[in-house]
Amino acid sequence: MLKSVLKQAADAILKADRIVLASHVNPDGDTLGSSLALTHALRAMGKTAIPISHDGVPEILRWMPGQEWVRQDTDARDFDLAIVCDTGTADRIGGANPAVEAATASICIDHHVSEGNFGEIRVVDSRAAATGELVYELLRVMRVPFSKAIADCLLCALITDTGSFRYMNVTPNTFRIAGALMRCGACPAAISELVFENRSLGSIKLLGRALDSLRISEDGRVAWAHVRARDFEELAATDEDTEGIVNNVRAIDTVQVGVLFREIPGHKIRISLRARDGQDVSRVAQVYGGGGHRLAAGCHREPPLEEAEAEVIAEVQRSLK
Repeated sequence: MLKSVLKQAADAILKADRIVLASHVNPDGDTLGSSLALTHALRAMGKTAIPISHDGVPEILRWMPGQEWVRQDTDARDFDLAIVCDTGTADRIGGANPAVEAATASICIDHHVSEGNFGEIRVVDSRAAATGELVYELLRVMRVPFSKAIADCLLCALITDTGSFRYMNVTPNTFRIAGALMRCGACPAAISELVFENRSLGSIKLLGRALDSLRISEDGRVAWAHVRARDFEELAATDEDTEGIVNNVRAIDTVQVGVLFREIPGHKIRISLRARDGQDVSRVAQVYGGGGHRLAAGCHREPPLEEAEAEVIAEVQRSLK
């Protein structure tokens, strides 16, 4: 089934001249890495390819080759094809939505089977550790030469969505693809350092503020923390600086689910959920219109912060197995 869908997607791409590629809001290395890898391949083929990310490119991903091509929106409505990477829900692509909706044809490439039904052609497989794995297979079907730039983007997609190959979603196929990308010049050590070990002073200080707020349930299975709007202001930090904090919350030995609440000025409260194997936080996120994986998901709630915390933590506790 996947082989036939990959062939359909390849045929649609080969026929198109003007292509818009959309990442999901609050982009991570998988959505951007997948989109940029495709952009490199399409431009090498002589096609017009415009990558769009509603929230731009996070600081920790601005090393990615081709990141300077990324736009936050576009006025163009004359695309032959729209490709949405790492989400199947059109309302999660923000400023790219008008251009995507106006495109003549559409493809969804995703490894979240629970997220929406966008796309006339749907390259969706929950067995893939990252959307980047599916993009790799698609480019192979298209017989695209793998440049180092493409390899860097795709290996970043794999590394970010597997936590440097530490998560339970890793399969033998993940390592097979990673090995092939390394042979094209991509370096996992360098990419891991850029993504996970290259933090601003503000991000380290935010980690301290979040850990100061840490709370844990009576049974020790759920832990949560928050970053308030005033923390961002006092530390001159942004939401990007909270990347990875939720993993510290979940790292407590008895904790099955860790949650981070971020009170972003002028926005809804952003919520990140992380679980150990055996739990499924994607179901919690879906209750509030969010999505993600079993072990990593996110959603939004309206302020005030205290009410959002009480509501979501109660839902997390009900979901525990």
